Amino acid sequence: MNIREATFEWMRARAIRHIFGNPGSTELPFLVSLPDGVRYVLGLQESIALAMADGYAQASGEPALVNLHVAPGLGNAMGVLFTALKNRAPLIVTCGQQDTRHIFHEPLLSGDLVSMARPVTKWAYEVKHAADVPDALEQAYHIALTPPRGPVFVSVPMNFWDAPAQPPRVKALHPPSAPQELTPIVDALTAAHRPALVCGAGVGGANALHEAVALAEKVGCAVYHAPLNSRIGFPTKHPLYEGMLLPATPRLLQTLSQHDFVLVVGAPVFLLYPYFPGGMLPDGVRAMLITDDPQDAARAPVERAFVGDIKQALAALAAQAPQRDYKMPSRTVEEARRRSEATRARSKMGAFFVLHTLAQHLPPNAVIVDEAVSSSLCLREFVRLGAENDYYTSASGGLGWAMPASVGIKMAQPDRPVVCVIGDGSVMYSVQALWSAREENAPVLFLVLNNGAYNILKSFTMAFYPGNEGNMQGLDVPHLDLVDIARGMGVHAERIATAEALEEALPRALASGQPTLLNVQIDPTVPSLF
Repeated sequence: MNIREATFEWMRARAIRHIFGNPGSTELPFLVSLPDGVRYVLGLQESIALAMADGYAQASGEPALVNLHVAPGLGNAMGVLFTALKNRAPLIVTCGQQDTRHIFHEPLLSGDLVSMARPVTKWAYEVKHAADVPDALEQAYHIALTPPRGPVFVSVPMNFWDAPAQPPRVKALHPPSAPQELTPIVDALTAAHRPALVCGAGVGGANALHEAVALAEKVGCAVYHAPLNSRIGFPTKHPLYEGMLLPATPRLLQTLSQHDFVLVVGAPVFLLYPYFPGGMLPDGVRAMLITDDPQDAARAPVERAFVGDIKQALAALAAQAPQRDYKMPSRTVEEARRRSEATRARSKMGAFFVLHTLAQHLPPNAVIVDEAVSSSLCLREFVRLGAENDYYTSASGGLGWAMPASVGIKMAQPDRPVVCVIGDGSVMYSVQALWSAREENAPVLFLVLNNGAYNILKSFTMAFYPGNEGNMQGLDVPHLDLVDIARGMGVHAERIATAEALEEALPRALASGQPTLLNVQIDPTVPSLF
């Protein structure tokens, strides 16, 4: 057995069936004899491959293996690797290093890969002895899956793959249990008159929506999503759901001041942008945190922080919390308001109308992947999701993630409809993902909200630099023909300019069984930032 064969044996033991990558010369010694049952998933640029792997890992709950090409390839992928770190996606990122027999002379493509990768990964290592490759991969597997999950990096010199090897050693992984002594939270919920539950991406990542619902319904508390949450943490269709906390301090404090106790679960306290002076919690409001991230626990400005398994913690609280007598709120008025706003926006093809129409046609158990940016708040408001749905967006705020991530999510969950809602500017960060969607037979609907500009930046200009709206350069993106680009990559694409065309095209595209891009010309009016 050589190192290559031992690695394939390790992959079989760990049920890793895909390698996401864009191949180069230093990777060929690893890829020359891929065994049956392993598929190489090609991205046309390293960032595309890594984002596909990110989506696959988050949706499957298991580590995804990525193979990058030395220093330039790692450099191409680093922006998305930063996003994977913020997404807490369990990725095992391997990279082919140059041959050690001439590495001293800095041959073409070589570089200090570990130093490059370390700031954007949980762990980065370059194998020094060929025999250590399988053990290094096994260690990477454990680190990637240990909460808080995240990407890890292993550099393997290209001349190691044919060296002799022992069979791989696979060890059991023991995840952490629930936090101990949750009694202070139970006591606080019992004493509170107006408790609030704030759910973050960690709730969705732990597959704990049902536990969160059970706790909220028992206590009768208002439920919010944490600011800029990147996963659904609570069903947004639920009557107890009050919306996402806005990441601006004045609005955040205004909302939370209605409550006397706030329990934050699976989120930092709090992710904010842009900067405003002031604290993160209103004076006199008690707050506690449940997280699987010790760093989030250490820096949170809360009374108590509990570290451990989020799903088990919510289940324990739902069992221990007192049953509160309350009346379930009605959302009929809010639903009528949304319908009215969507109707008013119909003639101008406003984002309200487009997203309300999507909501009307969205299949059961559908997944929404969001990179709409200037329309993201509108998307969260108008496309209400149940516990059977899922929602993903980039936790880093970086662009170029959603399209390839949608392909990876569809690969991991082929029976679920996947809709990527994205802006026209965002499309151009990762448009090559359309080719991968076609090659992987991943029938994702790419719904492009095309306003011809970086409208989110125009919103910032309007809010913080009033009077300068007409002076800012680089905020318009004219002359993009996204339909022709998509067709050139083998993907069915249509231009949508009228309400009638949208209402006809959406259900047809969702039922088509093929990747489809709908380029929807929306009202270019710049939305208010808050």
